[in-house]
Amino acid sequence: MTCDELRPDSDEDYSIGSARLILRSLRRSDAAELARQAGDRRIAEMTGRIPHPYTLAHAHGFIADQDGEFVLAMTQKGEGRLIGVCGLKSRAEGKAFEIGYWVGREHWGKGFATEAAQVLIDVAFRQPGIECVHASCRVINRASRRVLEKCGFQMRRMGTMDSVYAGRVSTEDFHLDRRAWMALKAWGGR
Repeated sequence: MTCDELRPDSDEDYSIGSARLILRSLRRSDAAELARQAGDRRIAEMTGRIPHPYTLAHAHGFIADQDGEFVLAMTQKGEGRLIGVCGLKSRAEGKAFEIGYWVGREHWGKGFATEAAQVLIDVAFRQPGIECVHASCRVINRASRRVLEKCGFQMRRMGTMDSVYAGRVSTEDFHLDRRAWMALKAWGGR
């Protein structure tokens, strides 16, 4: 399963909702808000791929080039304004996805990352042949670790990643397999 297979066949926007969020396709009109939110140094230092400073040109490039990834804007229901970004990336010859997310600083601590991650995890495991979802976070990013734990992920190992902003950094690598996801769904945990 590739991320391109998750996209709709037409040019229309993809969207999926949760209790408080609409996750939808990124639009060119999101560029200014994306640049403003991703331009916060605290976002860049916790992610692997966001440079700092993050410019409007970076935002336009990111929106235009989603090859191989399934990336969505996080918006609050009824508002439509981008509050963060989340997505899936194909791994392990199409048998797994890697999940990623970030939320703009003014929306931290409201549970939006957890809610968005739960939606994407469900999308991932509804695809045939997907065995697990992977994630990683910087060791110093307690909030992201907590999101993953609340979603049922288990830490597998310590690792490293190359961060555009911070260079080589220590990470915790997490894993959620289909069986654990199904058990969580059956128990009503999500």
